[in-house]
Amino acid sequence: MVNVCTAEVQDSMDVAIVEGRIVYVGNAAHCVSEDTTVIDAAGAYIAPGFLDGHIHVESSMVGVGEYARAVIPHGTVGIYWDPHEIANVLGLEGVQAMLEDAKNTPHKAMVTTPSCVPAVPGFEDTGSVIGPDEIRESMTWDSVVGLGEMMNFVGVVNGSDHAHGELAETLKADKVITGHYSVPETDRGLNAYAGSGVRCCHESTRAEDALAKMRLGMYAQLRHGSAWLDLPVLAKALTENKVDSRFANLVSDDLHPYTIVEEGHLDRILRVAVACGIPAVRAIQMVTINVATCFRMDRGLVDCTTFQFVPLEV
Repeated sequence: MVNVCTAEVQDSMDVAIVEGRIVYVGNAAHCVSEDTTVIDAAGAYIAPGFLDGHIHVESSMVGVGEYARAVIPHGTVGIYWDPHEIANVLGLEGVQAMLEDAKNTPHKAMVTTPSCVPAVPGFEDTGSVIGPDEIRESMTWDSVVGLGEMMNFVGVVNGSDHAHGELAETLKADKVITGHYSVPETDRGLNAYAGSGVRCCHESTRAEDALAKMRLGMYAQLRHGSAWLDLPVLAKALTENKVDSRFANLVSDDLHPYTIVEEGHLDRILRVAVACGIPAVRAIQMVTINVATCFRMDRGLVDCTTFQFVPLEV
């Protein structure tokens, strides 16, 4: 069993599950009766299902249902999804429509409400505008866990009322702000951005960017998608500095359908991470417990311990 709580592999472990809830980990012989379904996983590894901490489903050019069909076989059981493409066209109604689609799958789709719709005001035509009022409304939805990537980092640093209004509504709802700090500046600007409440950021292209964010208590989401293949560089933030990896996640951001079909999803990124020198169990933490902890959902979502509702994979 891959124990993501202690970053170790425990041999000869049984996992007893009752009505979807893990109730015992260890030698579970006393839990077996004539009515018990026993799955013999000898020679295999059991681990929590994988979570993608930053993804745009629309980039894969399918609905949430078809996306789930594609990634579940690769071990992905949940996504933290920023639907800003559909929101640019149809606003919150479009997001709600995709959430209805998500209800028809066993996949757990957790939404971060798009923060920058339109992305470049005054330079593009969009079907919707999202501001603090819309953010306040969406924060009452069950599936919404936070604010989507705050691309307007200039507005945050310079005190934009609109940007800070969205941040404030998210913080009032006690939910997570996700970031997008894409400039190679890791001093005053990054400090101001982190200080505004941003909890994570996937926009690192240099190892020093990822390291600086982790040192400020932000989760560095190390990206390896279809267009942005940053992981071989970003992994050096961990491997060359020997720092704790608890503030590091692995994410895909944008994936073309061909990439998923031919190469995989988070399992593909895990293989790249290990090839880059990140220990396998640490890498698995970066798509399980680290992600859930980032979104303050670690209890009951990924801990492979007792008394948890946890989707497992073998």
